[in-house]
Amino acid sequence: MSQSLGRGLSMLIELADRPHSLDELAGKLGVHKTTVLRLLRTLEAERFVRRDENHRYHLGARLGALADTRGHRDVRDVAAPHLARLNETAGAGARLVTGPPALLDNLDRAGAPARFAAAPVRDATGRVVAAVTAPDPGGDLTGLRATADAISADHARPADRARPGGADRSGAPDRPV
Repeated sequence: MSQSLGRGLSMLIELADRPHSLDELAGKLGVHKTTVLRLLRTLEAERFVRRDENHRYHLGARLGALADTRGHRDVRDVAAPHLARLNETAGAGARLVTGPPALLDNLDRAGAPARFAAAPVRDATGRVVAAVTAPDPGGDLTGLRATADAISADHARPADRARPGGADRSGAPDRPV
């Protein structure tokens, strides 16, 4: 392992226990403060650490975001049983659409030839990652929205705590289920 990487990881381990000042980190690592400061600035620029108003360093938000990605499943696998239930109860051709954020954020203006309704599916951070679409049900979007909300909740839940019954992933990203 490179010396800089090793020192950076050692700093993160120290900061996991409690916040530290620059002097404290330099003492724990046994290196000069300028070396520690250079590494801290790099970690701070990438949001792996943050400095508070008392010049103490804490773990940053980027570490939490990295940790939050473990155990999550593909949104299409999560959506399959929900869409099957919606199609069975509503008799609609509901499907999950994935794609670029611009398409998902403004799905009703994406140029689809037929009228349809859409409800967003969001990840744990609130970012739109997919949409549930169905032929326009004439104003009653309750089932569509409830399905999108259920998919969002299951998708945000780590795989080891998710509901059972996921489906195998196959077909195109916007395949009907």
